[in-house]
Amino acid sequence: MSTYDVIVIGAGHNGLTCAAYLAKAGLSVKVLERRSIVGGAAVTEEFHPGFKNLVYSYGVSLLSPEVIHDLELHTHGLEILERPAGTISLLDDDYLLLPRDGYRAKQ
Repeated sequence: MSTYDVIVIGAGHNGLTCAAYLAKAGLSVKVLERRSIVGGAAVTEEFHPGFKNLVYSYGVSLLSPEVIHDLELHTHGLEILERPAGTISLLDDDYLLLPRDGYRAKQ
């Protein structure tokens, strides 16, 4: 039976971040997750055939630049693309697009 210094329950984005910092500090870490995928709010999923999005993409704005740097996330494939719209809502026969540019939003 293996022993670990720390067991992290939940392989969501917060659990994985904690596990990464603990492992970088030299601790032996085991991460357990109930779901078949890991990442929590950082998971990219297909919401409509052919269209994928980060499930909670607003959460990227909360991602600390320090965490990105410390965990070298860019070397692991992190690429943050800024959307031209602040909000978009797709409806069956219409859409609502709120641009980030305040001037364009008022027109």
